[in-house]
Amino acid sequence: MSRKRFFSEERLNRFLMIVAVITILLVAANYIKVDFYITAPGVALPLSEIISVEKGEKDAAGAFYLTAVSSKQANLFNLLLISIVRPKGFSLSPKEETIPQDMDMETYLKLMEEMMSESQIYAKVVALRQMGYETQFSGEGAEISEVMESSHARDVLKPGDVIIEINDQKVDLASEAVKLIQNHQIGDVVDVKVKRDDQVLDFKIKTIESGENPEKASIGIYIFTHHREVVFPVDVEIHTENILGPSAGTMFTLEIINQLHPEDLTRGYKIAGTGTIDFDGLVGPISGVTQKVLAAEREGAEYFLSPPDNYQEAVKAAAKLQVIQVKTIEEAVNFLLGLQKKAA
Repeated sequence: MSRKRFFSEERLNRFLMIVAVITILLVAANYIKVDFYITAPGVALPLSEIISVEKGEKDAAGAFYLTAVSSKQANLFNLLLISIVRPKGFSLSPKEETIPQDMDMETYLKLMEEMMSESQIYAKVVALRQMGYETQFSGEGAEISEVMESSHARDVLKPGDVIIEINDQKVDLASEAVKLIQNHQIGDVVDVKVKRDDQVLDFKIKTIESGENPEKASIGIYIFTHHREVVFPVDVEIHTENILGPSAGTMFTLEIINQLHPEDLTRGYKIAGTGTIDFDGLVGPISGVTQKVLAAEREGAEYFLSPPDNYQEAVKAAAKLQVIQVKTIEEAVNFLLGLQKKAA
């Protein structure tokens, strides 16, 4: 009997030792950072809580939702768990594919803040013009904030340079520079004129594939409108916290329109979506559409408005809601006005 108790105690001690070691390893794994970032479904926020429009009404029966992606640096535990379990909507990306190799996190976040700010301005301009208001939006070129390591302009252009012409066409706004570059094929050479301090310099730069918009031409730079000036006839306040980047532009625009429109564009539905917006009201591609669809479904959204380039991926991710492809704000508004009102 004593012998059995001895072996029983020995097995128990071994078991407790194994549990203790595993616990220590798991705790340690939570503190060991790895060079990967986790992408996961983020928030889906009703835009009426974020946007207020002078002379506008917040009386929609439904709601427009901003969708976002959650991104954070992974630890060893996250890496192992996601690699083994593979939960839907969670993915791991090497650090260099998440943040440009030559950019630190602080600089990257400032860049994303600037992109968010510019997307809000474009949304206000497009929405107010859609509703018949005159707006004034001007700039003095496209200022370079960063040059990517993969860019052929790496040792040519510098942060602080202001692009004033592309292929002899004047550039006033950052969006104009993007459009002129994207009119080229990947591998074409673009003539770029920049102002650097008191000098005006001309460069020929070969285009590469855009990291944000695959199959689109880029010269591998991050830009914003230089000396931007905006005058709006109606005050529009947009308050976002901890949400960065340009991908909410389309939904910002629709919420502003809805608060001014005589009809309720939501038709009583929960309508989520994503997409950049440019000065001409074109809906542009984004990253992380799978995560955004999942975030929208978690909040009970019934429709999801998607840029054309993200449509197939969004449809694949959707289990409950209906994905609608929209190319322009006008197309989105027409679709919404064509919806049958939801029964109360």
